[in-house]
Amino acid sequence: MAKKSAPAKSKNTQARKTPVPNAPLTSIQAHEPAGWRSYALAVMLITALVYLPSLQNGLVNWDDDPNITENPNLERIGHGASWGETITNIFDLKKGAVIGNYNPLPILTFGIEKALSGDFNPTLIHSTNLVLHLLTVFFAMRLLLWMGIGIWGATAGALLMGIHPMRVESVAWATERKDVLFAVFFFAALWYYARWIKSEKSVERTRFYIIMLVLAVLSLFSKVQAVTLPLSMLALDYFYRRPISFKLIWEKTPFWLLSLTFGIINLMTLKAQGSTNDDVTQFTLLDRLCIGAYSYCTYIYKIVFPYPMSPLYPYPKPLPIWVYIAPAFVPFILYGVWRMWKADKRIWIFGVLFFTFNVMFLLQIFAAGQGFLADRFTYVPYFGVFAIVAWYAAQYASDEKRRGTLQLIMGVLGLVFGIWSYQQIKVWKNGESLWSHVIKFEGKTNSLPYWNRAQYYRAQKKIDLSLKDYTQAITIHPKNPELYNSRGKTYFDIGMAQNPNDPKYKEFIEKAIADYSNGLRQPDKKPASHAELLINRGAAYGALNNLQAAIQDISEGLKLNPDNKNGYFNRSIAYYNAGQLENSLKDYQSYLKYDPYNANVYYECGTIYRSLKRNDEALKNLNRALELDPKFGLAYLERGRTQLQAGVDHNIVRNDYNRARQLGVSLTQEDMEIVNGR
Repeated sequence: MAKKSAPAKSKNTQARKTPVPNAPLTSIQAHEPAGWRSYALAVMLITALVYLPSLQNGLVNWDDDPNITENPNLERIGHGASWGETITNIFDLKKGAVIGNYNPLPILTFGIEKALSGDFNPTLIHSTNLVLHLLTVFFAMRLLLWMGIGIWGATAGALLMGIHPMRVESVAWATERKDVLFAVFFFAALWYYARWIKSEKSVERTRFYIIMLVLAVLSLFSKVQAVTLPLSMLALDYFYRRPISFKLIWEKTPFWLLSLTFGIINLMTLKAQGSTNDDVTQFTLLDRLCIGAYSYCTYIYKIVFPYPMSPLYPYPKPLPIWVYIAPAFVPFILYGVWRMWKADKRIWIFGVLFFTFNVMFLLQIFAAGQGFLADRFTYVPYFGVFAIVAWYAAQYASDEKRRGTLQLIMGVLGLVFGIWSYQQIKVWKNGESLWSHVIKFEGKTNSLPYWNRAQYYRAQKKIDLSLKDYTQAITIHPKNPELYNSRGKTYFDIGMAQNPNDPKYKEFIEKAIADYSNGLRQPDKKPASHAELLINRGAAYGALNNLQAAIQDISEGLKLNPDNKNGYFNRSIAYYNAGQLENSLKDYQSYLKYDPYNANVYYECGTIYRSLKRNDEALKNLNRALELDPKFGLAYLERGRTQLQAGVDHNIVRNDYNRARQLGVSLTQEDMEIVNGR
């Protein structure tokens, strides 16, 4: 009988020996102890203090221009654009995609900020990013509490979520509004999912489900990375010991469909942009699998030691040996996961699943971005790791004798990571600090950081520094046609700033032509780059009054790229100077198809129509120019002259002349005679 009773005794003993931190959860309880908000407020306050320098940062020339300052869907906000038209364009699959990315909701928030401040205000933009980051930390902490993690553990996890240095890129970079915005909705949805699982009331569960769906849509409109939401829900299912069955998949059907839809949309927009083509590195599938494994391992070690941190991790060519060694670590990781699963260390499996689900689409296995790593890619995935830390911190803090030690560890870690993040935020101050930081790691092996820093210097009118960096970039990569194009534009700008009678005018325009010609001689020209080089050289020829060469180059460029609006603009000027007014007018009209809100072009059309004695059409275009820009003094003057030519009453004409003079336009003696009633 004793032998028969032994198994039962052994089974009970085994149950008692199950480690407390991994004990089964017999019920899903809400764990929001009294005073938890004070802990959350403390974490958010510490995070805000660490990120204070970000409020002094400006915008950078690393996607901030196409997403914000040069986004055509935002240009007319505050200048006559209706919100209906603006929102329609922002959410349009073609017009709303920016560099192949379809994330309309962040773009809309930039538009709202512009409407509120009258222009793009960097302080407001960065303040919004910080507030969204704080909200993300808040919802992440609430999720940890609802996972049954104690208050001290949830505080530790939330603090890591707030101030870990790998957060900086997502918060301090204006363009990454999409990260912090999608994460707010993402973690809010997961928190509601935890509540949905716990709730037994039908009405409440329905309400929570609808809220989750709304949050999922908002998250997906913020960034495609949110497609992992249903997978993250499955990770929570495992953690909560929900029975594995088809029901877990079926109940998430709307979320799977949303993820599939937005995934396809973003694949389409990326393909249209050419971002899925690997025509630069031309890595094989094996290469990219190794790159993915290497990236995965790198993200793991950077949890503990986040160095180096750079805005750009360019693909090395050829790939170094450690990239090919990285897959060897995958079996060890899988073995570790298997051991954790066998030991029922549920928090470890949840953490690994959450991290893997949320990072696996970002490992650049099937993508073709400019780099194979990005600090921002860890913004949501690291929550899985922070949850593991939070779990064990909570267990450690359950012993009051050890709680002081935990507080000391949290303080030291918070201080180290806080200072680290504080310093890293300064990297994103402006284009100079950003690209100088990249150059520290890349040295003279990569032309891109020199090129981008040169672009920043050019915009800041630091021409000597700009030319120096352009030249260094060309030295590194002498076969890149776009580098010659950029330096050529700088020489052109310098020349156009001179008096045409000054010898320097011709000298710099000729230097621009030489750079454009050098760019055209390079074999690796994309059609758009080839077209732009021709169009820019044509503009330079036009500046030297070589109108035949100007028209020829620009026409050839427009054949290669009929959508280059600047080509029509530059050729219209050349045609005008050549006396071909009808052709000039046609090109201005072609330009307006791409930029229908350019008051200056309507003004130019009006002047040409007046020269052609087509007064009605001249007035129509001049009226449109003034509708777009009511303070356009020259347009008032030109409209006055057109009305005079059309025989309009002089009293009406004088109103336009006087308005032009009030706006600072100098009138000719003939104009003044009209004003004075002669």
